[in-house]
Amino acid sequence: MKIIAHRGASGYAPENTEASILEGLKRGCDGFEVDVQLTKDNKVVVFHDWSLGRTSNGNGFLKDQTLAELKILDIGIWFSKEFKGEKVLTLEELLGIIPKEKLLNIEIKVRHGEVNQIEEKVVEILEKKSRINSNIIISSFDHRIIKRIKEIKSEIQVGLLITAGLLDITNYTSNFDLYSVHCGGEFISKKNVDELKKNNIKTYAWTVNTVEEAKILDSFGIDGIITNYPDIFK
Repeated sequence: MKIIAHRGASGYAPENTEASILEGLKRGCDGFEVDVQLTKDNKVVVFHDWSLGRTSNGNGFLKDQTLAELKILDIGIWFSKEFKGEKVLTLEELLGIIPKEKLLNIEIKVRHGEVNQIEEKVVEILEKKSRINSNIIISSFDHRIIKRIKEIKSEIQVGLLITAGLLDITNYTSNFDLYSVHCGGEFISKKNVDELKKNNIKTYAWTVNTVEEAKILDSFGIDGIITNYPDIFK
């Protein structure tokens, strides 16, 4: 069972920052899950929320800001004075920090049916950085994006993000060429894990922050957990 650091080791450092990635490496995680969005000037940046207020000293929506405007913001001090000065990362910058041998799950975020070609830009960056390999997974709650990624570059591994217990997970996932399914831990059953394994689809659970829950999920045979505290499971 792989231990994936959720937005980096976000229990110990501000999420989706260089600090949280380095903390995850220090604490021995097997890989990372991060979120990416598109800026006003079509740059791919690492950030979770639609709005800036919770994890930065900025206001408004990320999509309305240019990369230069985002780079002015402090995205560390909200977590602790220790992390004052952390800056928004571009996807290119992130790839320069995470070793190639670590698993990297890139979650593409779009909102309310938005179509902005972010998937094309993510693939372009991965190609430019020679990072299309078995350690990269692209996931999204927008399942149209998963379809589109495979159309753009069929060898990229993709994962569906799901926040529901599907009536027929085998039938639904057959609509895609999947590497993995990523579920909220409460929606995973051993039956579903077994069904997915029969079709060579891996299962990851998020966000798992207790050893007790991890043991239950491990008994189901899942392939990995996504957690804010990667070190407590080692």
